[in-house]
Amino acid sequence: PEGNVFREFILEEIVSFVDSSGREASEEVLMALGLNNLPMPSLFRALSPKLNSNEKNQNKQMRKLAQFLLGDFEGALAPSNSIQFSSLSGVNDNLQQSSQRVRKILPVVREYAPQLREFATLLGVRLSEKVVSRGLNWASSRLNSRSSARAAA
Repeated sequence: PEGNVFREFILEEIVSFVDSSGREASEEVLMALGLNNLPMPSLFRALSPKLNSNEKNQNKQMRKLAQFLLGDFEGALAPSNSIQFSSLSGVNDNLQQSSQRVRKILPVVREYAPQLREFATLLGVRLSEKVVSRGLNWASSRLNSRSSARAAA
């Protein structure tokens, strides 16, 4: 179909972003719980590798883009390290604005619901492929290291 190359490109970019932001979030949860210094099994490290600087930068850029596309122009234009809210009422105002923006795009989401469901399914499949690939690479490296150790013995 028309636009298939573009759709594939967008899908890959979103998969990369969701994967890296998920890994970033899991790092933040471990740090918040004070578990980041505990030794992790190698399988967990293989399934969720640390972010490189390129991935961190990409996450920041995608968040800015999402803010801009959702109509939060002030948030998108603000420096990354600036504090967005000066008070609790500022947080409440921002939540109300976000809620209004979401309500405005709901008719479009309803209209394209079948395509969005298909896209979400593809996204889930591609994310699963990434995790399975990491797991298989981990298992392969473990098997290779054991077989080379046996050959050396």
